[in-house]
Amino acid sequence: MLQYETVFIGDPVHTDEEIDELVKGFEQIVTAAGGKVLKVEKWGKRRLAYTIHHHEEGIYVLMTLECPASLIKEMDRRLRMNERIVRHMAVRVENELQLGPSPMMRPRPERDDTLVEPLMAP
Repeated sequence: MLQYETVFIGDPVHTDEEIDELVKGFEQIVTAAGGKVLKVEKWGKRRLAYTIHHHEEGIYVLMTLECPASLIKEMDRRLRMNERIVRHMAVRVENELQLGPSPMMRPRPERDDTLVEPLMAP
């Protein structure tokens, strides 16, 4: 089976419990079709780059799946029909996936401002 990453943006008016319920529903769909949910990361509420359906914020969720391609088409259909989802995207993972934290979940390294040289006047 192929591996996919699906990111969706939930409507920010919903609570964490409602988003968890939404994720559990999608997990049940995947397992019922013979796939596996490898990882679920909730990135939390973030500001959108541009307004989508009068929303300026959204709740981001990443799901890493191992499933057949036909299931991704079904997930895409259900994500489009769900009114609690503002946007979504599913991509196939080409390489062997490292199941560690995604770049969004890794801690940021501390910046060292002393290494930056001041601009010199000409």
